[in-house]
Amino acid sequence: MAAPAKPVTALLEARGVSAAYGATPALDGVDAVFGRGELVAILGENGSGKSTFLKVIARIVPARAGDVFLEGRPLDGFPRRATALRCLDLVLQGRAPHARGFSADSAEDRDRAVAAMRACDVEALAERDASALSGGETRRVFLARALAQEAEIWLLDEPTSGLDPRHRLEFLELVARVRADRETTVLLVTHEIDLAGEIADRVVLLRGGRALAEGSPDETLTPDRLREAFGVESRIVTDDRGRRRIVPFAPSR
Repeated sequence: MAAPAKPVTALLEARGVSAAYGATPALDGVDAVFGRGELVAILGENGSGKSTFLKVIARIVPARAGDVFLEGRPLDGFPRRATALRCLDLVLQGRAPHARGFSADSAEDRDRAVAAMRACDVEALAERDASALSGGETRRVFLARALAQEAEIWLLDEPTSGLDPRHRLEFLELVARVRADRETTVLLVTHEIDLAGEIADRVVLLRGGRALAEGSPDETLTPDRLREAFGVESRIVTDDRGRRRIVPFAPSR
């Protein structure tokens, strides 16, 4: 785990991003930089604005102020569909950027989609209606879709929520493998302090819609910062494999 974080050359950058739901503010002037091949954890308690921040980056929620830039150019948005689909069809949609004109899915598209489903352990769900999946199954299917798309940037909102321990470990291994093979940039929203500390290159720590800290896990995940962000006490320990672990506990009353 590096400390401090190295200077980052921006692939994706948020500048002064603010957002609201009606009259209720959700983000207030958030700045953040995401480099190529980085895994950045967007960390905070419920209501801190972390999921809204990801939705602004994906253009699901409009920014009221500020903007998001991809390689220095304003981000235009992502195409979206909302239809009832088999899981295989949903994963095949991820191949749309590779389609030629209005051609049907090619054999290569189908092979890549099936390979992505196999990698995410959802091949057995190929003929299932996507709307009938459990929360954990849905997350793995959408991960397969991102894998099939060969996207440069992954936006993952609480991706380990609803996963059993085996699938959680497999997910983390898959993300590590994809990053190593493709230099994929991963933005991962989570409220799991230890997960952020374990896998992130850098952390954006949010509280009340504002960026409280940004930097390496060593810089951001300190007892003082975590007390401010989550209202918990914590201590840093080293496990039997020499890894830095963060142990939160309730403050004394």
